[in-house]
Amino acid sequence: MKRFLFLVITLLVVLLNASAQYTTAGDGTRYTLQKLSEIEESGVEKADNGESGEFLLTQTVTIAAGDQFQLDEDATAIRFSSGVALTIQGTADFQSSDETTMLADDDDESAIGISIENTTEPITLSNIRFERVGLRALDAAELYIQNCTFFRHDGSQAAALYFTLGTNKAVVNECVFEECRKAAVGSSVSAQVDLTLTDCYLSENSTMNQNVPQINLSASPHIVIDNCEIQGTPQNNMVGGIGISNFTMKENTHITIANCVIRDNRYGIGTMGPMQISITSNQLIDNCHETNPMNGGSGISLYDPYSITSARISQNLIEGSLWGITVIGCKDVNIGRTDVPTTDENYNAGGNIFRNNGNGGHRYDLYNNSANTVYAQGNTWNVSEQTQENIEEVITHKHDNSALGEVFFWPAGNTNGIGYITNQQRSTTANHNATYDLSGRTTTHPKGLYIKNGKKLLHP
Repeated sequence: MKRFLFLVITLLVVLLNASAQYTTAGDGTRYTLQKLSEIEESGVEKADNGESGEFLLTQTVTIAAGDQFQLDEDATAIRFSSGVALTIQGTADFQSSDETTMLADDDDESAIGISIENTTEPITLSNIRFERVGLRALDAAELYIQNCTFFRHDGSQAAALYFTLGTNKAVVNECVFEECRKAAVGSSVSAQVDLTLTDCYLSENSTMNQNVPQINLSASPHIVIDNCEIQGTPQNNMVGGIGISNFTMKENTHITIANCVIRDNRYGIGTMGPMQISITSNQLIDNCHETNPMNGGSGISLYDPYSITSARISQNLIEGSLWGITVIGCKDVNIGRTDVPTTDENYNAGGNIFRNNGNGGHRYDLYNNSANTVYAQGNTWNVSEQTQENIEEVITHKHDNSALGEVFFWPAGNTNGIGYITNQQRSTTANHNATYDLSGRTTTHPKGLYIKNGKKLLHP
């Protein structure tokens, strides 16, 4: 009986600790970690070693609306106990002059990290390193995330940087996401996020190897992913590069994916549901690690059974996929249209290059698995000579199955004047000023067709 009572009391203590939190008064006070550590009931403790800038949060701390939080200048490390968050409902400044590390206090715990909720003022985070903890946003008015690192997020939420509910706005620049258990960047089905993600490096995320891409977003009115590198690994054969979905039939969506290098994932870019999307000047290489070609492995896959999706695809290198581009359903997919004046809104120079896409001994550059007409003019196909007869061999459409729509692919493109990547300096491990061959390998002796500084060049 005594043992039973002891177990009940222990359980109650655990539950009380799990739900414990401290909320500021909302009276306009400005808080720092140092100031919070001087409030006994806050649960914020400062390391007892003199001048150390290390702090421990033993319970959730909420900075209420009306109050302010300022990251301490000397804060070097902030540890979070299991289930604990620093929640911001007021204003905050997380700009660190030197790198500040936020991390779980114990390797086996599931700490939360920073939670931004129902804010009305801009919040900036810079030079923050998140280890096993993350950043989540719920109705966050404006987030600026600069030069931050998200490393080995523990998977306690669906993404290391996660937009959970409501309407959010975020600009994410020069950030690194590595080896997170689930997605690196994600949003829930019901969340809206006005997101600009630029100059970021993502490597081997979604290590649980579930059907979760490294970037996993719900379609929103404004999403831009520009000049990012998304590096996968063959061992994570369920993990795609970028996935955009629209399960709730949101209207007025605009997605742009441009100037990115997406390599070694299950698939490169996959969309599901209706949306408007532009995919331009990307390198999609070896996104082929799906073990069953019937389940995926495309460089680009567009799926919309409602026949609403409008897509414009131009100037991409698509190489080494099980399928180059697959179109399932959708409404208007423009992969190149040169039979109209350049002033026409439908004009698209194409400029896509397809290399070594296929499976089962067959080459598949474009598979139009829809009843729609698809224009794909001005592109360079994976054939020995750019003739109509040869190109037919790498395109599946009405010519192969009368139930499918026709692909108008002629005239084909040429090798002149196509740009791929606008290489801006960014803080990643990639060598962005190198010279690459069309297999994506760096080369010091370029011959033939190669890419340098984002431009396609021909060397005799």
